[in-house]
Amino acid sequence: MRPFLSPKRCPGCEIRKALCFCDLIPKLETKTRVLILMHTCEEVLTSNTAKLAAKSLTNSELRIHGREHTPMSFDGLISPDSTSLLLFPSAKAIVLDADWVSTIDKPIQLIVPDASWRQTTRFVRRTHGLAGIQHVKLPPGPPSEYLLRAQATDENLCTLEAIARALGILESESVQGQLEWILRVLVERTLWSRGQLKASECKVAGIPIEAQC
Repeated sequence: MRPFLSPKRCPGCEIRKALCFCDLIPKLETKTRVLILMHTCEEVLTSNTAKLAAKSLTNSELRIHGREHTPMSFDGLISPDSTSLLLFPSAKAIVLDADWVSTIDKPIQLIVPDASWRQTTRFVRRTHGLAGIQHVKLPPGPPSEYLLRAQATDENLCTLEAIARALGILESESVQGQLEWILRVLVERTLWSRGQLKASECKVAGIPIEAQC
């Protein structure tokens, strides 16, 4: 168990143990490799969704940056055997769509920063290991369903949603749908635990009976 995680919380899904949904987390195999670069500030947040994405995707890796005296490894960010894409909506980002993806003839590695917008912008600008990697952005889509943190704009997505939508383009609608479903489970059970939803309003996977006692 992480030293900063309350013993009342599940060490897997990090929600209250009575609400644990570890057995619902999918194990999704994808051709696309997903590399998540998480800022250390996100490690302690139980509302973080990147960790849930990493648990759901068998072909993924989560690395931490920003730790004092423990620099993040940049090994494998660029490889001659794959095409690396950085999911970051900069001014030079290309819209990720099926037509453009069809022009790529190598396996894709999707690199996904996970931090606040300010932290991510600074990280991308200052990190030499990311230089030369093509930036991509998602096409316009529906508003975020992530209701556990305030979003700066209606266009903002949590990390799991961004990965899900990207894999919907790179892989399949099925992969996207399963990732979005497990996010809804997290959101509903967390909102119920905060008193913001009734058990009868939790329609995705419901609230375990033992949690309601």
